[in-house]
Amino acid sequence: MSDNEGRALVFGGATFMEVLKRLAQQEHPEPLRPMRVLWILQQECGISFAETRELFGYFEPDMTPTVDTNLINEHWRTILSGLPQP
Repeated sequence: MSDNEGRALVFGGATFMEVLKRLAQQEHPEPLRPMRVLWILQQECGISFAETRELFGYFEPDMTPTVDTNLINEHWRTILSGLPQP
């Protein structure tokens, strides 16, 4: 995912689960893990680790959700609402 594509997806209203699905579809030799997602969000979208790290308390290390995805997506919307829009 390019920087522009990532920013458009994130700031265009995609849910966190939609963002994860898109990231998981990318070809990459390693499985999608929380640290990789944090890094992508920071590098491609300018969202700091401090803003998103709490989301990963809702996932197993293999990125399987441990709570209802609606809660995850609601937390994501709250994070995005507090950020300056590009």
